[in-house]
Amino acid sequence: MTLHAIPIRTSPAVVVSGLRRSYGARTVIDKLDLRIERGEFVALLGESGCGKTTLLRALAGLDPIQSGRIDAPRRPAVVFQEHRLLPWENLWRNVSLGLDGDDARQRAAAALVEVGLGERLEDWPRNLSGGQAQRVALARALVQEPELLLLDEPFAALDALTRIRMHVLVKELVARHCPGVLLVTHDVDEAIALADRILVMREGAIASEHRAGNRGGAAANRAKLLLELGVLTGQQAV
Repeated sequence: MTLHAIPIRTSPAVVVSGLRRSYGARTVIDKLDLRIERGEFVALLGESGCGKTTLLRALAGLDPIQSGRIDAPRRPAVVFQEHRLLPWENLWRNVSLGLDGDDARQRAAAALVEVGLGERLEDWPRNLSGGQAQRVALARALVQEPELLLLDEPFAALDALTRIRMHVLVKELVARHCPGVLLVTHDVDEAIALADRILVMREGAIASEHRAGNRGGAAANRAKLLLELGVLTGQQAV
């Protein structure tokens, strides 16, 4: 894998060129190109097994690649579907993991305030609801001031109302911190609600691109995406 660091405060957040990843004889990602700007929110849709999570893990430096190039920050921030908080550490210590300097507690406290949990610094993960735990996971990611934020279906396990609240919070935080964002999701409505640009992945490559605010509005975009994903037939999409 060729992973090169982009200097801080430059655009874009990540550039992928000719990426290839295989498992044995099965090629999961094949000659994939991708560019995400700082402050841009990109959602990635596709059927299970098309390579979405493999791409995210490659961008995070968690999986090797066979060929191609990833120009990315040294340390992208990742929020997974499971919050992955350490149960033996309180909330501020969970958020400050990996922070250097004497101000780690202060920075963690500020991040928890941003996600609405500023009064819970000394609390424990076991006392949190699912939505609150994901807020802490988001604070832990953003306290690093990442250039690239990777979201791997972080709201999939939440109830509908909590998911909507998290969408609002994420949009606010991304606008404030301006990382480039890649969201892997199976939820078309979530992609439309959050993303500036929606990519559909098929057979290891980016098959199509849809931009927010396209002519016809959200309903038309939803129908096009569901049609492309095979959820609707052409007649149902009309």
